[in-house]
Amino acid sequence: MRNQIRLHFLFSWLSIAALVFFSSTTYASGNYVSIRLPKGVTVELPRNWAVLSNNQRITLDSWVQAKTEANGVANASSELAFAANYYDEQNSTAGMFNIRYYPNLEVSQPDARAAGAADIKELDAVLRQNIVPGIEMSGNRLLAWLGTTKLSINGTSAFITEYRRSSPQGGVFRARLVRIFNGQKSFTITVSYREDQEFFLRTICDRIINSIRI
Repeated sequence: MRNQIRLHFLFSWLSIAALVFFSSTTYASGNYVSIRLPKGVTVELPRNWAVLSNNQRITLDSWVQAKTEANGVANASSELAFAANYYDEQNSTAGMFNIRYYPNLEVSQPDARAAGAADIKELDAVLRQNIVPGIEMSGNRLLAWLGTTKLSINGTSAFITEYRRSSPQGGVFRARLVRIFNGQKSFTITVSYREDQEFFLRTICDRIINSIRI
């Protein structure tokens, strides 16, 4: 009788655990919203990330252009098409997402797939040369350059550059640039988070990156 009670209790507990697990899984999938971006790109973002308005985005891009021109830095033709931020309980920016298109690039997906170690090393050097001045012009400071790697995301060849930077508002951010070469539809998605919230935001940003599709 005692064994029967134990078995009944065990099966009841397993049933409840399974119900909680599957309920949580179903609910969690609803925390992300599929965003249709220009030129056939889609990505999933958490529902609590706030989309920047068209006015905010144009102001930000205008500021970037003004800063680069004032500092005599070459600014490749590009379009900041979409941006969103995550704000913590203190209403401070803790996560950022944006996508920038480069309509004048000719490098294609076949070129990206064929890229070897030497090509990736060369790309990393060029990106560092171009990115670091922009970091400094924004009032930030590069703390560590973690390099560029090649990765397949949903069948698309991408190059991911990672670095750590300071912020004028305080805190350290970990940034990842996901560059996808696709001819005139080429783009870079930047996903970054404040490191004091890395426990949650690293995993969330990983999911955002893994949801990119073209």
